Amino acid sequence: MTEHEAAEQPQPESDTAAGAAPQAGEAVPLEQRVEEERAKAERYLANWQRAQADFINYKRRTEQERCDLTVVANAESTRKLLPVVDDLERAFRMLPAEAEEFAWAEGFRLIYKKMKDLLASQGLQEIETVGKPFDPRVHEAVGYEEGGENGIIIREEQKGYRFCDRVLRPSLVVVGKGKS
Repeated sequence: MTEHEAAEQPQPESDTAAGAAPQAGEAVPLEQRVEEERAKAERYLANWQRAQADFINYKRRTEQERCDLTVVANAESTRKLLPVVDDLERAFRMLPAEAEEFAWAEGFRLIYKKMKDLLASQGLQEIETVGKPFDPRVHEAVGYEEGGENGIIIREEQKGYRFCDRVLRPSLVVVGKGKS
């Protein structure tokens, strides 16, 4: 009979097999010592596996926190540029038709387009408004007007933006309240 088979054999009930400490002068049976060491090794293995899982979770959590911090920092930088984008859009709306022909006007349009493309590549997206149903999660109503369908946006006062699926700035909109 091998040592492994002997360990699997049912043990006779005795004080030492029941977990009592051996009396002075009594020898602990080999099978009991092997079983105790095997149980201790299993506990150590389970503790090691838990520690390893905890470490993997810690690494994931810190990586996620680092990514979130990067997104927040980029969002804040982008938020600071939005007034510049708004001002350029207002300037182009106010530009007289005669000035459209000048090279400097075209140069400013190219700069504006580059800025919008750069912000879009970083994760900035415009929130759609006109003709869409009012959604308080992404729109802020600044007024209601008669006409159009009830609850449908009829005009945008200020563009809203998302950054990496988070609302960076809600759209300021006027919502239709139907015909009276």
